[in-house]
Amino acid sequence: MKLKPLRIAILVFCATLAVLPAAHAVEVTEAARSGPGSLNLVGGAGVATVAVDAHDDPLVAVAARLFADDVERVTGKRPAIGAQAVRGRPLVVVGTLGHNALIDELAARGALKDLDKVRGRWEATVAQMVERPFPGVERAFVIVGSDRRGAAYGLMQLSEQVGVSPWYWWADAPVRRRTALTIRSATPEVTAPEVRYRGIFVNDEDWGMHAWAKQTFEPEAGGIGPKTYEKLFELMLRLRLNTIWPAMHEVSREFHAVRENVVLADKYGIVAGASHCEPMLYNNVKWNQKERGPWNYLTNRDTIYKTWEEQATTRGGMEAMWTLGIRGIHDQGMQTPPGDMPGKLKLMGEVIQDQRSLIQQHVTTKWGPVAQVFVPYKEVLPIYDAGLALPDDVTLMWTDDNFGYLRRLSSPDERKRAGGAGVYWHLSYYGQPHSYLWINTTAPALMWEELHKAWENDARTMWMLNVGDLKPMEIGVDYFARFAWNPTAFGPDSQPAFLRSFAAEHVGGALAPAVADLLTEFYRLGTIRKPELMTRAWALALPPDEAAELGRSYAHLLEREAALAAAIPAGKRDAYTEMIGFPARVLGATGLVFMADRAAQLGDDPAAQAAEIARRRAFLEREVDAYNYTVAGGKWKGMMPGLVTAANLMAWNSQVRWPWGEPAGGSASKVTPVDAGRAWRPAAEADNRSGTAAARWTPVAGLGQSGRAVALKPAGLDASWSLTDDKAPSLDFHFETGAQGAGGELLIDFMPTFRIYPGRKLRVSVVVDGADPIAVDVPGASGQEDESGAIRKEGVQNNAVRARVPMPALAAGKHVVTIRAVDPGVVIDRVALPGRQGVI
Repeated sequence: MKLKPLRIAILVFCATLAVLPAAHAVEVTEAARSGPGSLNLVGGAGVATVAVDAHDDPLVAVAARLFADDVERVTGKRPAIGAQAVRGRPLVVVGTLGHNALIDELAARGALKDLDKVRGRWEATVAQMVERPFPGVERAFVIVGSDRRGAAYGLMQLSEQVGVSPWYWWADAPVRRRTALTIRSATPEVTAPEVRYRGIFVNDEDWGMHAWAKQTFEPEAGGIGPKTYEKLFELMLRLRLNTIWPAMHEVSREFHAVRENVVLADKYGIVAGASHCEPMLYNNVKWNQKERGPWNYLTNRDTIYKTWEEQATTRGGMEAMWTLGIRGIHDQGMQTPPGDMPGKLKLMGEVIQDQRSLIQQHVTTKWGPVAQVFVPYKEVLPIYDAGLALPDDVTLMWTDDNFGYLRRLSSPDERKRAGGAGVYWHLSYYGQPHSYLWINTTAPALMWEELHKAWENDARTMWMLNVGDLKPMEIGVDYFARFAWNPTAFGPDSQPAFLRSFAAEHVGGALAPAVADLLTEFYRLGTIRKPELMTRAWALALPPDEAAELGRSYAHLLEREAALAAAIPAGKRDAYTEMIGFPARVLGATGLVFMADRAAQLGDDPAAQAAEIARRRAFLEREVDAYNYTVAGGKWKGMMPGLVTAANLMAWNSQVRWPWGEPAGGSASKVTPVDAGRAWRPAAEADNRSGTAAARWTPVAGLGQSGRAVALKPAGLDASWSLTDDKAPSLDFHFETGAQGAGGELLIDFMPTFRIYPGRKLRVSVVVDGADPIAVDVPGASGQEDESGAIRKEGVQNNAVRARVPMPALAAGKHVVTIRAVDPGVVIDRVALPGRQGVI
């Protein structure tokens, strides 16, 4: 993995080594250094001065303050912040090109290199060492931003390399003290993001973040308010995330109703946007229909229009991302007569025309063309597909199916749009037909596969991640932030590299391999079934051998985690528990609850199994209590709800569908294990032939139930083949049949991806011993089914959909099944072949 940070070396502790590319040397030393290319932040001549310009954007001063705080956290000594160089003192200069007198003086003298590589770009930074920049100053480290965020990001990256994790507050990541810090920079380094808008959506916050803010962190605001948002904006600045969709459930006060929220977003350089159901930055969740009439633009246009006009006039002077279109109140469908698609098209067009008029009248172009986005989420997608005329400069934001699988991407014509395209993607979801809000078991590998596919198909303008309550989603958020900054630097093997890096930074290099291995298994088991989606029916449907293996895996996960937890140094224990230990304990213990219930339902010593369930349940209750009251001294009280035990345990919106919420007995006889006795082989074990094509089947580390599913890469529009093309990328599976010959079925487990765009399909072809190819569609991939469709309803819970391919009768002996690529976007996890399954 290559994250491409600034080409500088901070002489700090060894954990930092893992977050930098190997090409950038990092010495682990506290000794001050001198000479060309080196500048002592702390040590040698003393503590450096950080120079900012009062005429620069206030964000630069915010970043300078945070940086000074970080250096003081590490060394106990605080850099001074000023506007001028100080004789005899090391100097760090940070500012926006054209808005910092020191930088402009150096530029005019030709002392700065590569300014042409950042000038006029979006959030670009060039950082370099300058010898004898000013009288009495031996050298300066200069960070030049093309704009306010470019300057701030350069300094925040320096903070992370000093040794302060972006998660130092939100996950209590430890800071190791040092007596000296030295910057070394041989050549200038230019950085800039590849995705323009990168952000997070705090959603379904009544689950945890609201309760925590109300009870613990910000009781004076009655929930999430400016104090919480400022901490959130600081984290985003450190992660180089620039866009927020704020909390918007009924329990929260509307973001826009608290002026300080909006002011803080601007202070931290955060683009304040709004979700798919909040047009014109207005959250309608508390729309009073008795006083203001229905939220229906067809019948109550003037009142709604005035509300949007108020938003445009009060927020038009600040940088924002304006969401266009209209939905019903709080994630419901637009209020129009049922089935009236022509009426919906007409009304949506009028809504967008009126919104655009307001934007043109009231919104500043100080930040460039006004950013506008249309999100065809859920019922809005059919309206768009029916022929909605969307203005060309509006960003078209595609969405996943709420479970991580993109419904569609841009067609060739849509790829020509000036506004480009983006992606809205979920790490957490509250809604039909399944909710998952507790912990993040979504593998970074799945994020890579789907969002890299989006990148390949030109969805590059805006990426938004639904993070629920943010905790305990830290690892997923961190991966997303780094990936969205530079998608082309992340390959199919990025998950293991990232996990090792993350573990090294937060628990130390010595334990990093073991932690990364634990997380790898955690994500594999979470792919098999999220704890929120475990049910008795799922457990009973498992073939006996798979159930036994799964039970052993859950137990082993808990054993490994317990051993690791005991080895974590005290100062790193809170961070480890919040981000790694607690999620692993939840998944392992919940899995064992369901495996014990399965055994009891099948008559295997019900009394003993009931005792096991009670033991695991008590363990989970203790862990939840510890998260709220013990971890970090009770800092996160209220963030982790207790185990739900109400009567609606089996409802779609419950936390976990616990077996003790289901009626006892009677269900075991109604569930038949699926495909029991079949031997499964990971697709990654096949002979992989690329033929004459540039594309090939690419194993993705950590993807799928096997942990190494193969994706067809690249997944762009040009990657397609005919059914009969024997030069298409192919997977060859060799096997033997017995003396009597065999027929039966070939089973293929695909991941439940969708076809790239309407009009396309998602297929492979299967060839048996060189015979005519058989076309095989990925089940549920046509786009006609949403997440409630019969196939996808189970497919998204299993992260797999199964195709059954009839096999001809085969003579005894050796055979080969070939799976050829046909359409882009296919991901194959594993196969089950007939016969003895032997690899030849």
